[in-house]
Amino acid sequence: MADDASYLSFLEKANAPLGDGNAGAQASGAGKKGFKTVDEGAKVPGVIQKAIDGVVYVSEADEGFVGVSLGTEGLGMVDGETFASLIGSPAGREIEIWDISQWDSRGEYKSIVDAIRDATDGGDVRVYRVPRDATRVEYWVVGVQEGEEGRLVGAKALSIES
Repeated sequence: MADDASYLSFLEKANAPLGDGNAGAQASGAGKKGFKTVDEGAKVPGVIQKAIDGVVYVSEADEGFVGVSLGTEGLGMVDGETFASLIGSPAGREIEIWDISQWDSRGEYKSIVDAIRDATDGGDVRVYRVPRDATRVEYWVVGVQEGEEGRLVGAKALSIES
């Protein structure tokens, strides 16, 4: 009977909603080793959080989106090197900056892009392509929320590209 119980436990975990119990761990940097997505004390705008809830980025990983809110000290849309330091990426990693059409040519994630535009008062939205290793890449879809420190707000998702 232990085998049945183990299998049932496996099925329950496999069918649990995305991000169930992991969203806080990923946002704070705990749990899986990952890049920083939200500054301490900062919040992801509600319109973005609502847009990414339950949405999966389709790749070999099929990972859910994670909210992003990072202060830029008024720098606005930053270059790849500055972005790497904001998220805690090792130096020397080549980060590419893409237009939305390069990342989402079929408009599958238009609702997320629109939510980011809403949160940034119609501002420009760009994609930072951050390589993690030979096959794993993170796509950070962000815009600049104006204010005292200017924040990059948006969402990121992991993609497996083999």
